[in-house]
Amino acid sequence: MSNNTQILILDNDLSCLTTLERILHSLGEVICFNNAMDFLEHLKTKSSPGIILIDTNSHGFNGYEILSKLHSQSIINDVPILLTIKEDVKDESTIHLSGAHDYLFKPYRLSIVQNRVKSYLELKQVRDQLKDQTRWIENEVTKRIYDLQLTFDLSIDIVTQLVETRNPDGATHITRTRNYYEIIMRRLQKSEKYRSVIDEKYIVRTVKASPLHDIGKMGIPENILMKNDKLSTDEFDIVKTHTTIGYNTIKNVVDTSFITDLLKSNANSDSSEFFKEALNIAKYHHEYWDGSGYPEGLKEDKIPLSARVMAIVDVFDALSNKRVYKEAWSIEKTTHYIKSKSGTQFDPDVVKAFLLESDAIRKIWESTRN
Repeated sequence: MSNNTQILILDNDLSCLTTLERILHSLGEVICFNNAMDFLEHLKTKSSPGIILIDTNSHGFNGYEILSKLHSQSIINDVPILLTIKEDVKDESTIHLSGAHDYLFKPYRLSIVQNRVKSYLELKQVRDQLKDQTRWIENEVTKRIYDLQLTFDLSIDIVTQLVETRNPDGATHITRTRNYYEIIMRRLQKSEKYRSVIDEKYIVRTVKASPLHDIGKMGIPENILMKNDKLSTDEFDIVKTHTTIGYNTIKNVVDTSFITDLLKSNANSDSSEFFKEALNIAKYHHEYWDGSGYPEGLKEDKIPLSARVMAIVDVFDALSNKRVYKEAWSIEKTTHYIKSKSGTQFDPDVVKAFLLESDAIRKIWESTRN
């Protein structure tokens, strides 16, 4: 055993203390107390001992009461406690109910005392080592998760920034819409209707997924996407497919990974929930509240909430900033349009949240305007 291991003994019989110190000195640093107050003060101010021996029949203090105080005040944690008792004590149930780990009979037998104390010291040492290993593993897992999350977030940003390069007039579209999205979602969270639906994890995962809403535009021909004139009906039909292209792109990647098993199960993992929302946002952010949108013509609450929020911020940003086919609208005109489409194109609850956060949205619009 380590010489740094403390063996604390409380007993007002000096001869017993001397005997135990002689028997146990080879197992660690033996510290003896014949006064309960000194013993308790030592425990409060010094490091945790390896084992404690408390006499149950000393004059001036009750060993069981001392033991009860140690447990009730959480002065010690996971420290083996052995009670020293007279050999004629027969009520072992009282000893075990006291919370002690074991007991030693007086008068002491050298081999029994040494072996029993040594066993408990070794057991505590193993437990302490396991705790240290567990802490190390937990720290390593936390670091790995952080590294993986950082890599994942950066990968999403790289992909979405690549989408932006196809439209020089909308170079900060994804950054702005992500900020607008979070502001509106947090406003919705404050309402009684959505408080139980929108928690912090939901906000974080959908904010991270929101930049993928236009990932499907990578599959739209350049001559259509960058056309500086009104699109024909056929051309607009092609543009509409960016929702299903984006959905299928994400789904195809998911289907070739282990995430597909999570999506098909009821598992509530962060990864599976993120990809569910990424799929929802990519596919349904052009659905209309009244059912006249695309690609599936979903109506009202059938449209995922994340897509309903994305619908407003996407339109707001497109109208309030310059595009190859149009000049930027004023923020007042754009806001009026959003308000006028409440209950037809947009979810009325989301429009209300948008209007309540108009000052915060204006600040973002002014700071990042093209």
